[in-house]
Amino acid sequence: MKAVAAAAALILAMTAQALPLSYLIELERAKIEPAAKLFQQECGDHTDSQACKEKRDALVKVLNGFVSMVRKELALLDANTGDADFQKQMAARRTRMQQDLQWAQEHLKAVGLGGNSSQPTSAF
Repeated sequence: MKAVAAAAALILAMTAQALPLSYLIELERAKIEPAAKLFQQECGDHTDSQACKEKRDALVKVLNGFVSMVRKELALLDANTGDADFQKQMAARRTRMQQDLQWAQEHLKAVGLGGNSSQPTSAF
């Protein structure tokens, strides 16, 4: 019984530690998606105007921040390996974080960064 209580406390502690970052990631993506769509509609591939350059720079900065948050969440999930049951519970969350990372990298590529967001850009 003590082992079950200890395992439950450990899972709760790990989950509580990771929840705020996961929540922030979802909030940030919800903010970024409309901005990325608006940028694409207004500027598309034509980012020659000063307004589009400024919007692009702002979008790149936000996307790079988003990538950083997702990577921190993935690192947190990787650091808290836990037992097999815990890994099953975290599998969906890890998949979602990987999807978020891919989504952000695709948007960075679309705004002209070649999709290589492993290196911070000058806007970050």
